[in-house]
Amino acid sequence: MLSPNTQYNLRNAKEYFEEHLCAGDYYSEGQTIAGQWLGEGAERLRLSGKVKRDDFLSLCENLDPNTGQLLTQRLKTTRAEDGGDRESGTVANRRVFYDFTFSPPKSVSIAAFIGNDERIVEAHNRAVSLALGELECFAATRVRVRRAYADRHTGNVVCAVFQHHTSRALDPHLHSHCIVFNATHDVVEDRWKALQNFEMLRAQKYVENVYYHELARDLRRFGYDLVNKPRGDFEIRGISKELCDRFSKRHQEIDEKTQELLSSGADLAAANIKDVRETVAHKERSRKIKGIGDDELREHWRAQLSPVDEQAISAASGSRSATNTASVTDDAVAAVAWAEDHLFDRRSVVP
Repeated sequence: MLSPNTQYNLRNAKEYFEEHLCAGDYYSEGQTIAGQWLGEGAERLRLSGKVKRDDFLSLCENLDPNTGQLLTQRLKTTRAEDGGDRESGTVANRRVFYDFTFSPPKSVSIAAFIGNDERIVEAHNRAVSLALGELECFAATRVRVRRAYADRHTGNVVCAVFQHHTSRALDPHLHSHCIVFNATHDVVEDRWKALQNFEMLRAQKYVENVYYHELARDLRRFGYDLVNKPRGDFEIRGISKELCDRFSKRHQEIDEKTQELLSSGADLAAANIKDVRETVAHKERSRKIKGIGDDELREHWRAQLSPVDEQAISAASGSRSATNTASVTDDAVAAVAWAEDHLFDRRSVVP
């Protein structure tokens, strides 16, 4: 899944870095999470390898990490807002960064961390890098032409990626936060400008499917059999829905709080339920658990498994036989033939 979120508040952005991105969803024993720089924009700023605290915080303040000078010209942090019947006031206006979060299906996280398959984490990271490269292609900036605004393609972003492996409920949850700063280099004007992310958001589903495709290809190569689902994602065959639900406590918590909010009589009749759910996910967060180590975390997971569950997870990676692996090409040809018959059944021309 790919879910975007925009950070408007500078102080919150810095706290998010210190308390969440670097620490994950629990405080392990003296460990921190090191982010990695990605993107052509990062290369232009000579940012590579591990993310350093001072560089990240400088970009939050819209400063060039190398010179300390203002990176983009516009730095309006608030705007006046007329609330109509409500009181008017000021709200945050400057976008500090965009958080694009990639996460695989729950069964993949279970196989990776409870099944102790480190290859899956590497495959996830590779899929994230490739998908982020596709997302970067849609980067643009705003240009004023003859008193009208237009967008100009730039194709570069400054991105810091932080990979985590648990949810707030301490369930196995592999995911990567791709922090895309509100800056892109305009080669035509040869200067840094605010990032226009409209096309990036429009391409969200495409980029999500690039991630799924690359991850699924590696999982099949590792020997996992996958079950495709109607909404475009998949699960690993052999890891039951009941087991996935058991390790989706945070997901269930968000669903319950969303339902409570919708049934509370709040003025949400015209609201998009997905938007309400995302708001709950970002604002309704339980406190992090401190002082827990990786060994304790894995013991916490194992305590929730039955012998049958353990056997199913262990068997999932060996579910594909050599014959099945050899027939992948034949299966693909059959799938394309079926798709052609299905699409052309009622139409003579399809895109």
